[in-house]
Amino acid sequence: KLEEGTDEKDMLVNWVEFLKDPESEKVRSLEMNIEEIRQAKDELIRMSNDDTQRQIYEMRAKTLKDKVSALNEAERKGAKNKAMEIAKSLLDVLDEKTISLKTGLSIDEIKNLK
Repeated sequence: KLEEGTDEKDMLVNWVEFLKDPESEKVRSLEMNIEEIRQAKDELIRMSNDDTQRQIYEMRAKTLKDKVSALNEAERKGAKNKAMEIAKSLLDVLDEKTISLKTGLSIDEIKNLK
């Protein structure tokens, strides 16, 4: 019932390929391009491994999550440092309230820059 050439049909065919043989070459190429297929493959591996393999998988997943978290934290700190630099440069031009509104820093943070 799906029309030819639609994304829905392509995705349905992809899922059928996954269900038929999750280890096939076609599925390996699909998981490189389609996040949902990759997640399903990861979950299948996690569920089918023995306890030792499952622990290794979970440690790897935790490590990846920790790396993403560290990168996000570094990005957040970088943005905060940039806002503080901007605020410092505006201290002699604008009042603290305006600087706070424009940079997102609190008035106390701005006062500490003086």
